[in-house]
Amino acid sequence: MTIKTKIINYVLLPTLLLSPLVNAGHEQAVPTTPEQWRSVTNGDIEAAYSISAHNHPGMFDVHNPTFPDLLNQAKAEALALSSQASGPQVHVAAIARFSTVLQDGHAGAFSRVDRPARRWPGFRAVWRGDALKVYYSETSNISKGDVVSQCDGQSTDTLMRERIFKFHGEVAQPGHWWQQGWRLLIDEGNPFLTPLKECKFVKANGDTYTHVLNWSVRPKSASKHLENAYNGDELPIDLTWPEENIAWIAMPSFSSTDKQTAAYNKVFEKIQQQRSKLLTAKAVVLDLRHNQGGSSYWSSQIAKGLWGQKVVEQKANNTSQNTQVWWRASKDNTDYVESLFSVVKDQPEVLKTLKTVAAGMALSLENDAPFYVEEKTNTLNNIPHTPLVSDFKTKVFVIVPPQCASACLDGLDKFKLFENTTLFGAPSSADSMYMEVRLADLPSGLGKVIVPNKVYVNRARGAGAYYKPDVAYNGLDWTTNVLLEQIKKY
Repeated sequence: MTIKTKIINYVLLPTLLLSPLVNAGHEQAVPTTPEQWRSVTNGDIEAAYSISAHNHPGMFDVHNPTFPDLLNQAKAEALALSSQASGPQVHVAAIARFSTVLQDGHAGAFSRVDRPARRWPGFRAVWRGDALKVYYSETSNISKGDVVSQCDGQSTDTLMRERIFKFHGEVAQPGHWWQQGWRLLIDEGNPFLTPLKECKFVKANGDTYTHVLNWSVRPKSASKHLENAYNGDELPIDLTWPEENIAWIAMPSFSSTDKQTAAYNKVFEKIQQQRSKLLTAKAVVLDLRHNQGGSSYWSSQIAKGLWGQKVVEQKANNTSQNTQVWWRASKDNTDYVESLFSVVKDQPEVLKTLKTVAAGMALSLENDAPFYVEEKTNTLNNIPHTPLVSDFKTKVFVIVPPQCASACLDGLDKFKLFENTTLFGAPSSADSMYMEVRLADLPSGLGKVIVPNKVYVNRARGAGAYYKPDVAYNGLDWTTNVLLEQIKKY
């Protein structure tokens, strides 16, 4: 079992990207003139490149020989934007471009410069399936459910590729279209994007109409109407029975805070206590809405509680027996792993594993070897060789949100080992082979570099591979009651 399955995988959460500027440990003055902004932006781009080049596993990854060229391209495209304009929002856009060239949520950089107030055209749209649909409107002739088919003479598909995916997300991931679609009709102050002027809409009955967009600062009052536009309502971590014969296990996060750890431990107890009821239930719903990764320990324990520990271990081992974990043994990466000792000091087994990895990285560093290859713990002795069959045959529906990546994807890997599992909802997100992220400061203090510390070799799920839903749900409303009614149909 690799470290990521035991402790928090320090994955960059998208919410970090929206955080206000935190300049802890940096006393530099914020730039004021265009010349200062250009100098700072260029310096941060060069640093993002340098920190990545010195620490990213891809620089020595024989399975990904084009990575060094891609990193060079990321720097070149970001510097090209910086040369065209300057100011705080150029810093945001150029750093974002550096990341999107890499097309990997576990690499790149982000700016924490304050954004201007978001402007909107009086309505909010979201991507569902293959179309941009109005979710909420304060404009009289535009209604919820209307499809935005084109703007300024270009299809929304083309506009997404040319405007949004240059600065956000990964264009080849269907889940990222769901995640990023709302941005097309929002003005975030990007100096390289002129706000759209007019759009064409299609109503449910096929009627079409055109609307000239009137941009204004989105009122705070709109926020409450947009709370469920993305993942629906967020339930606390728990096992409940919304109906007599349907169990619902809410897993909105796989973080390892004290509060969440206590909540998951209660869920594990409930699964044990109620297992006979779960075996005869009509369905068990595993709700991953809002989940943005963390530690894959939690989903693994849920799977073991439902299907049985030995069965899960046997099936998981069969798919991962050829997988290796290679840690990039740079000085900063090694220091980072050593810094985790204090984080896991109360978890002796994890601490022991971490110390082994850190020692291996230090030795590799001493010998100028680019990687430390993690040694596999011998779990085969405890796993029977005869194929085991689980007694848990109840239908399982996993609600998959579009941002499901990293440890959330590890959960899907486990749940989909079993034939009674149906994925419901959106296409998941995807991972590269690079994991275990840490954040390094940009020299200006105006943002962070995202550095993965290890690479998977021969992982069963390939780089960029995502899960398609067995039952797609493209509805606008992802609230619990609506999803429960949808799932009952199956």
